[in-house]
Amino acid sequence: AHSVAVTPDDAHIVSGSGDATIKIWNLMNGKEERTLYGHTDAVRSVAVTLDGLRIVSGGEDRRIIVWNLETGNEERSFAAHADYIRALTVTPDGTRVISGSWDKTIKVWNLGTGVEERAFSGHTGGVQSVVISPN
Repeated sequence: AHSVAVTPDDAHIVSGSGDATIKIWNLMNGKEERTLYGHTDAVRSVAVTLDGLRIVSGGEDRRIIVWNLETGNEERSFAAHADYIRALTVTPDGTRVISGSWDKTIKVWNLGTGVEERAFSGHTGGVQSVVISPN
């Protein structure tokens, strides 16, 4: 797995893989519950919203996909970067996704619409991690 996230209720692990899939695992018994298909290349980053309702994923296909955690259905997908996405995080209020890419940029996206709200450039190498301060 390239990336792993735990749901806020500690019931599931979400993993993104080089085989372009996302898997949802039961944390208590270790069993795979669901496989999500939608990416066309390796999934490099996964995040779960704090309300536990959505998974956000990004990877080498340069797209961000928003999934319904309960059903596994894709809610929206949007082309995000000029190179692969290496890092994602969701804001505590669940309204925005922050992505970091090998294209040397960080972008802020509206989770509900997929619209890019802001871009930050200035790195001379790919962005490999993004974190949001809790305050």
